[in-house]
Amino acid sequence: MSFKIYTSIKHNGVLLKSGYFYQFNYSAFQHDANPMIIFISAIKGIHPNTGHQWRLIQGINLNYIPRTIRKRFVETWKVNIENGRTPEFTWKLVKRQYPYLQESFRRYMLKPVYYIKNLEEIPFNRIDQEVVGSLIKDFSKTLKRKLGTRIKSFFMKRKKK
Repeated sequence: MSFKIYTSIKHNGVLLKSGYFYQFNYSAFQHDANPMIIFISAIKGIHPNTGHQWRLIQGINLNYIPRTIRKRFVETWKVNIENGRTPEFTWKLVKRQYPYLQESFRRYMLKPVYYIKNLEEIPFNRIDQEVVGSLIKDFSKTLKRKLGTRIKSFFMKRKKK
């Protein structure tokens, strides 16, 4: 069985749909114990090349987006939801229309089930409140440092040649 990609999946009694906002407690965290994500997809199955079992969800973690960009992006995405034309939020869409979100892409393991606790969809009328409330959580500095070291190493390699 190769792996399949699902744009909607039920986990712990909550239906995750592509393009909608969710928050939960994640016990296998590295930096962010309480991610707030826009769900992209779920992957389940066995990888054809490695044979490893994959059971995970993918999303854009809003806590890794700089504050000013985060609020602006959420306002533009809310217009899509408000008009009832929520396009499927895919990786291709992120790369094409929102390239600044690529560094905040995260994967979260579905199994064991206790890794994801208190999963809830953020209702449309609370999206602004939750995003503004999460402005104190900002992991974008870590990303900026990573990007800075990549850029610095790139230019250092060019100088050596």
